[in-house]
Amino acid sequence: MIPAPREDIVDRIYEASVLPGFWPDVLRDFAGIAESREGVMVSVKGDELKWLTSSATADTLVEENYKHEGGMERTRRLLARSHPGFLTDLDVFTEEEILKTPVYADYLIPNGFGRGTATVIRLPEMQNIIFHAEGDHKQGPYSTETIIRLDGLRPHLARSAMLSARLSFERARTSVETLAGLGFAACAVRQNGSVLVGNAQFERDESFWTTRLSDRIALHDRNGDRQLADSLAMILSDTGVRSIPLRPQGENMPGVLHIVPVRRAAHDLFNQAAAILVLTQASRAPTTHTPLLQALFDLTATEADLAARIGSGQTVEQIALLGAKGVETVRSQLKSVLAKTGCHRQADLARLLGQLVPAGM
Repeated sequence: MIPAPREDIVDRIYEASVLPGFWPDVLRDFAGIAESREGVMVSVKGDELKWLTSSATADTLVEENYKHEGGMERTRRLLARSHPGFLTDLDVFTEEEILKTPVYADYLIPNGFGRGTATVIRLPEMQNIIFHAEGDHKQGPYSTETIIRLDGLRPHLARSAMLSARLSFERARTSVETLAGLGFAACAVRQNGSVLVGNAQFERDESFWTTRLSDRIALHDRNGDRQLADSLAMILSDTGVRSIPLRPQGENMPGVLHIVPVRRAAHDLFNQAAAILVLTQASRAPTTHTPLLQALFDLTATEADLAARIGSGQTVEQIALLGAKGVETVRSQLKSVLAKTGCHRQADLARLLGQLVPAGM
């Protein structure tokens, strides 16, 4: 059933620019104006795709569209036209191509879709926002009147998309500046590691990182750099959330880089930040902060206590004796601690954790 649009759609388009949770309702009404079943908004930046839809059905529609052969071709042809208005499938494909292209023949048309109209909103930094309505191929071509109505909405959609993108950037900036007030160097990064915005501490402190590689952050600690790249690649899963111990560089003390994901990034088309990176550096005071160690490295209480003892200079044998445990038991627990902290040897762990009290804590 084609949804009936509400009359106040222009007002709600602008509401959605500052309250992103309103976009699905706006997309439903947009679909109704287009005499279509579903409304979709897709963000395209290079090879990266994100989308927001009017319903769970539309979410499946977009996923399946891009899985099938020819699905990306719809998007490529739309982007290539650079048309300042709405185009239909028949503007970028012939009817013969539509019937032969797998995404239409095998998925869209058999499932009651295959009649699309869309427009591209070009935002700064090469981000493109596509507003797309999808209906039933059996309904035939879109009428001229329908496209005129959609073109009338396009300036409102463009202004709202631009404002949403700017507000998302400002939220990222506010986050890193708030951390600056707490004494932490921090930056917001995209999933590929390029820095979106950093605070003053980040800009001044190059002892642990550099951004000389096409503005992508790189850690001087090679092992830490590999862990950072792996974490960002999996940032949408819990595996990507971690704290990475960093070896001291020159006369500097060790540090820990905390990777804080910007959650719901997969559904926020305008938020380019995938994570906020926060650096805490060690002081020279011995640590007794076992709860902190638990939080930073996902240690159990027993593992955190063991780590603190190693940091204070106790040997495995002393720990076993004091805890009335077998030496092999302690060694097994130590192996788990080494894996979680990214250290290879007990001496590395002692150097890192024996001094790990973040500044200001």
